[in-house]
Amino acid sequence: MSNQRPGKYQSKAMFNDNGAMLRQAIAFARDAQEALERQGEEDSAFYFEQLKDWLTENPGKGFRESASKILGL
Repeated sequence: MSNQRPGKYQSKAMFNDNGAMLRQAIAFARDAQEALERQGEEDSAFYFEQLKDWLTENPGKGFRESASKILGL
C-alpha cells in the first residue's frame, strides 16, 4: 500500500477531442486564406494556406512544431 496521494490531472485543450478543435483551426485558416485572397493579399494568404496544409497533413503534431517550420520559413 502506498501513502502517496493521487496526482492532480489537468486536462489541456489539445487536438485529441475527436478533432473538433483541429477542424475549427483548419476552417479558420481556410477562411482567412480566402478572405486575404479576395483583398489582394496573396503573400499573407500563402502563410494561412501553409498552416491549413500543415494541420491537414499532420493532425497528430498540431502546433507542437515551431512556427517557422510550419510556415516553411
